[in-house]
Amino acid sequence: MEPSDSDLLFRLTRGDEQAYRLLFRRHERVCYRVALAMVESPWDAEEVVGAAFAELWKKRESVRIVDESVVPWLLTVVSYAAKNQLRGLRRYRRLLAKVPHDGPEPDHAEEVARVVDAASVSAEVQAVLADLGARDSAVVVLCMVEGLTTRDAARTLGLPEGTVKSRLSRAKARLRRSLSRYAPTTEEVAE
Repeated sequence: MEPSDSDLLFRLTRGDEQAYRLLFRRHERVCYRVALAMVESPWDAEEVVGAAFAELWKKRESVRIVDESVVPWLLTVVSYAAKNQLRGLRRYRRLLAKVPHDGPEPDHAEEVARVVDAASVSAEVQAVLADLGARDSAVVVLCMVEGLTTRDAARTLGLPEGTVKSRLSRAKARLRRSLSRYAPTTEEVAE
């Protein structure tokens, strides 16, 4: 019988590296999938997931379990790490823009990799998620991507449920406005 996340976390608080490896193998894919939706490249997503699991090790004594799972806590950390990564990337790009250069030398391989890896993730969705605050992004990821109830998301984030509901409502409205051109036509719905 597989040990529960609670059991593994208890073992982790005692320094059990095997428990850490089991938690990583169990939840790395869902964390990577969410990270990839929030950042620009698969390498950035890997870095975000690594940061989330490093935090799991570092803060193992204070991790919140929701319904016997560390996934909500991990996804919250992934959301914050992705926001930090994007902020750093924007600062880096601003710095590069200030450096004098002869002319742009585009890297074709990077562009191809980005397009292939992000094919299933709409640029508009990424832009809206990037514009949301870190807590709003966490609410969207927990409720809309991972399917947590607003009650569970509120417990995970340490917020009142009403706050989570209002943030989710605002985020959904913003997504609807931003993505309205992708809404199905009446004919498409009828089919």
